Amino acid sequence: MKKLFTLFIVLSLISCNDGDFEVPAFEFTETINSCNDYFLFKTSSSSTEVIYMALTSTQFSSSVGEKSYSISASLPVTYRIFDEGIGTDYFCQTVPPTTPAVLQELNGTGSIIIVTSEIIDNNNEVTGYNYDISFENLLFKDENDSDRVYFESFDFGTFPINN
Repeated sequence: MKKLFTLFIVLSLISCNDGDFEVPAFEFTETINSCNDYFLFKTSSSSTEVIYMALTSTQFSSSVGEKSYSISASLPVTYRIFDEGIGTDYFCQTVPPTTPAVLQELNGTGSIIIVTSEIIDNNNEVTGYNYDISFENLLFKDENDSDRVYFESFDFGTFPINN
């Protein structure tokens, strides 16, 4: 009986390690922040997680309706985890700050960005557009292709641009 008990203790102390990757929460605030009009990002409530993308004026046209674009080198989407919270000016600085440190970065691949535009109407006058941004088949992976996070659909949010 002692041998079985000792064997049980030894086996329970020896465990398998499936790696250090923790599944990210992907819970972001409602607010979409921007820099230079077309660089959009959202942070977690603690500001330690961020998802960002660099779009162009092409994606924010004045034509109403839905348009889709593929994530590419010219339309990147990235997810980062920082060791401490970032400020809303983190991405807007000319020289990138050295702190907080980036703990992990995953790049979006193989996804479709869907931008749906609607007119902002103020007393029968067009005052701007709301752009609802979402993703289909969003796959984030690291540069070694060892860590992956997949979403069949992911709602980024609505970004208004006023005239």
